[in-house]
Amino acid sequence: MKYKVGMYGGSFNPLHLGHVNNIITASNLCEKLYLVLSVTDDENEIDHRERFMWLKNITSEMDNVEVFEIFDKNTSKDTYDWETGANDIKKYINAPIDVVFSGDDYKGKNRWEQLYPESEIYYIPRENINISSTEIRENPYKYFEYLPNCVRPYYTKKICLIGTESCGKTTLVRNLAKYFNTTHVEEAGRYICDDAGGIDNMQPYHYFEILFKHKQLEKEALKNANKVLLIDTDSLITLYYYQLGFENTNEINSAFENIAKGISVLNNYDLYIFLEPDVRWVQDGTRTYGDEEVRKQNNEKLKAIFDENNINYICINGTYQERYEKSKKEIEKVLCKGR
Repeated sequence: MKYKVGMYGGSFNPLHLGHVNNIITASNLCEKLYLVLSVTDDENEIDHRERFMWLKNITSEMDNVEVFEIFDKNTSKDTYDWETGANDIKKYINAPIDVVFSGDDYKGKNRWEQLYPESEIYYIPRENINISSTEIRENPYKYFEYLPNCVRPYYTKKICLIGTESCGKTTLVRNLAKYFNTTHVEEAGRYICDDAGGIDNMQPYHYFEILFKHKQLEKEALKNANKVLLIDTDSLITLYYYQLGFENTNEINSAFENIAKGISVLNNYDLYIFLEPDVRWVQDGTRTYGDEEVRKQNNEKLKAIFDENNINYICINGTYQERYEKSKKEIEKVLCKGR
């Protein structure tokens, strides 16, 4: 190793592959590298706990790297107290700092030389990965390829398609995922229903399984999503089917309702697309509500559940092709808002 103790710091707002390259370079050159997350009171900064998690993820296999935070009450880099920050870093490390690493965009500003006169300043060229956090914040989807895999879920828009049975959700979710070249989440209830022996054989505990299985599938799909994640149904849909299945029994469980609603709050999806039941009803082996009047009644029941839980949704109807085109436009609008 060229250096015994090194330091590399930043706000990492967000962490990008340029930072990752710098971290790898610095860790290769030091016996011990201290990676410093600088946190201010700027309300526009990404939550420091999120950024700390990214840094820990990136360095999880780098045994010589230690991540820590320093806090400053100022709200921007323009008012940031660099001298106090440097003193806090030196106090934490509590050992001579042989080298301070920096991107070469700071070269010539003499900032690090003034703050760490006892240390060598090592400038890492940005030419290989010439990107900045500012550029990413202004348009994260334009520069999505510069985000590490652990950061991408933070920016990924989650789109949930909802509606009663046989409204085309499953096919549309799959087609939209193909169009946007991303991952999607299948309806967990379909497979659990099959395992249970059919809809008429479903017991209350099966619906609990659906809630948790669906959330786990979403977590896995989010890891590899490309800007958007398409999701077939959510917990309120499961609640809707639960209430339909047991409305004439004494098996309705308030705990289930609370959990379903709680998961819905945590989901915080970016867009709900509600598919109206105006396409042909198709029996797939799990469906029971094919009568047109019943379909209309159930459609209103489902909308009432989402309205009661203050979920905003966009209604889409028409042919399968019309639904596909309308949905694409609505998703593009969501992506544009994030730019």
